[in-house]
Amino acid sequence: MLVGGLGIIVMMGNITLDVVLKVFWNAPIQGTVEISSYYYMVAIVMLPMALVEYDDEQISVDLLFNHFPDWLQRISLLITFFATAAILSVMTWRTGLDAVRAFKVGEVVMGSREIIVWPARCMLPLGFGLAAVAALLRAVLLVQGKPVTKLHDTESAA
Repeated sequence: MLVGGLGIIVMMGNITLDVVLKVFWNAPIQGTVEISSYYYMVAIVMLPMALVEYDDEQISVDLLFNHFPDWLQRISLLITFFATAAILSVMTWRTGLDAVRAFKVGEVVMGSREIIVWPARCMLPLGFGLAAVAALLRAVLLVQGKPVTKLHDTESAA
């Protein structure tokens, strides 16, 4: 989460400096758009993904879930956690293959200048993989009888 937040600050500084240099000295920072698109934005989205999953901060619709008995809620959550981990694992594997391919070919993009982007491809499998681990950790916590949803936390506080 800290790395994602740091990415926002660095991106903001880079873009601000680019605009200032362009306006006052007609000397923009070459590759700002590409670096923002391929590095900063990917880091901001992918790196905090595991914490978002672990802290139950992702978007969810629990229209019927709240009316289920406790045992059915636990089973539903367990199935959801394993399905989430499985899907994220497939995404980790697929994006990992893309990252390896990008590394092998030395992937670059052409914009105002050539920018190396293959290292940024590693952030996707890292984010997906850590989120899969977080989903599995939530399943373990659920089996141990510990709270794993924000709804559960608010009920115990009331």
